Amino acid sequence: MTGVHRLSETFVRADVEGDALAALGLPGVPDEACVFHFPLADGGRDEIGRWYTLREISPDRRRARIDLVCHAGGVGAGWARRARVGDELGVSRSHSWFRRPADARWQILVGDAAALPALARVVAETPPGLTTDVILEVDEIPADFAEHVRVRREVPPENGSRIPEIVAGLELPEGPGYVYVGGEAAATRAARKHLRHERGLPPSAYGVLGYWRRNGETFRRTWEANQERFARAYADAEAASGGDEETMMDLYEATLTREGLLSP
Repeated sequence: MTGVHRLSETFVRADVEGDALAALGLPGVPDEACVFHFPLADGGRDEIGRWYTLREISPDRRRARIDLVCHAGGVGAGWARRARVGDELGVSRSHSWFRRPADARWQILVGDAAALPALARVVAETPPGLTTDVILEVDEIPADFAEHVRVRREVPPENGSRIPEIVAGLELPEGPGYVYVGGEAAATRAARKHLRHERGLPPSAYGVLGYWRRNGETFRRTWEANQERFARAYADAEAASGGDEETMMDLYEATLTREGLLSP
């Protein structure tokens, strides 16, 4: 790591550099993310890895910035609180989820603190003329987030998330557009169901991503103890979906909930 910047009590920005980034074949889209393997407090390294959005990336793809939320618990957050220049991070895998249609005339971005780096990059790389509204469920908005788009801040509740309520209350403009939602997994599942089933939007008109789980460690233990059941549920949903990814997600989540593997 070549730099660490404590932006606030909540956010730490890390500058990373290395050939391993370029070797991943990054997709070059606003929410591209990598799995980072952070140094642990005991001197080891997290072998599982954690997904983080690349807040910025250099043209040669060798240098990037990641913004980390210093929440309680979590491997990435724990490292962010003690990060020092010279720390060595591993990196593996890359992916992206943001799929705004080429004919979109507007976009609405909704997210919590974990989604903020991705939403900030989306805003920074949005072409001129595309109307953008941002709704953030955060305690604070970093000063460099956005200057030329409408941003509304919603105070996070003490428990849970208001993202489902926020999404349910959206007024969508006329014409083709895109709604992108990122946040806690249970909240974004509810938001996806609303956009798909109650609003009736086609899959091309929205993207929803769970960036973290409130009961992350409990879910990890559940998954580790039931990997075959998760895999079977996924395979069955994929086979029954007819190739439609959103139908597959409906079937997969319904099976996991029915079998007690996923909180409703």
